[in-house]
Amino acid sequence: MRVLITGNMGYIGPVLARFLRQEDPTIEIIGYDSAFFGHLLTGAETMPEILIDRQYYGDIREFPAEILEGVDAVVHLAAISNDPMGNKFEEVTSEINQMASVRVAQLAAQAGVSRFVFASRCSMYGFAEGGARTEDDQTNP
Repeated sequence: MRVLITGNMGYIGPVLARFLRQEDPTIEIIGYDSAFFGHLLTGAETMPEILIDRQYYGDIREFPAEILEGVDAVVHLAAISNDPMGNKFEEVTSEINQMASVRVAQLAAQAGVSRFVFASRCSMYGFAEGGARTEDDQTNP
């Protein structure tokens, strides 16, 4: 199985890569990230990207479709994830979090990717009492 993780160098990406690698050591993990914060890693003995088989760097708004060739699943984590940044840079946040996400999903569908997971923020649904939320749940940002 070949999995692409967009935003793999962020907060969740390294944890997801480690989980996938532990679950299936034969899985091929591809990363795509802007690496804006790659120089800020502290306290780690090794770079988290050591678990990535192929790493690509770039702006998610200019994601190259050819990276999706042969990919079975995409876990889309590339987003601006804090509210103050989103408020201060609304246009860029919309371009990245909405328009680029839709484009990557469309490119994945065109490439025949069978699974696409878009990891949203918990602040969309508010406090999740009673278990995990789904797309059908009411939002409470």
